[in-house]
Amino acid sequence: MATFGVIQDVSLELRRQVFSALQTTPDTDFSIAGAIERITLQLPGELLPAETVASLYLYHVDIDPHRRNQPPLPDRDEALQFRNPPLPLKLRYLFTPVHDSEEVNQLLLGRVLQHFDDFRTFDTLSDVPVGDGYGGASPMLRITPDPLTLEQLSQLWNAFSAPYRVAVAFLVDIVAIDSGLPPQRRERVHEVLTGVGRST
Repeated sequence: MATFGVIQDVSLELRRQVFSALQTTPDTDFSIAGAIERITLQLPGELLPAETVASLYLYHVDIDPHRRNQPPLPDRDEALQFRNPPLPLKLRYLFTPVHDSEEVNQLLLGRVLQHFDDFRTFDTLSDVPVGDGYGGASPMLRITPDPLTLEQLSQLWNAFSAPYRVAVAFLVDIVAIDSGLPPQRRERVHEVLTGVGRST
């Protein structure tokens, strides 16, 4: 079951993946020294601790309009019980290297892009299966680069009230928040087809 906390769970999972990818990169020191907190979830424009090497910031949440109006979902255990469909979300993240060395920043960008190109989907959050929203969502989450124009990036940095930095955006979909309401009893609708014949 994906509660309202799934947004935070996705952010923590992405940070864990980035940290693991950087830790296991051979012959490259990304200055993280075994501390996952050096990859912050804070706004990259904020005054960050000196040891921070990158920001992975959730900057926008969309509701997927194509999956928004699903019909009620039949309960798998009770034939006449139906659940409200999950709320389908798209999460947009900005990964921004903030190391003092621009050489390291470029290596960080390359490694993170490489990792999410190699591993484009994931189905667990903190080793717990994502789940399928009682049949209303995919049990697999997908992460893809989310190209932003220079103008869009400039607008983001203006909104952050921070100087422009090179960054890369990622999209995670579909993240489903299950309804907090219990299943409701409803009668199933049976479709009856009638034929109209012509007499000869």
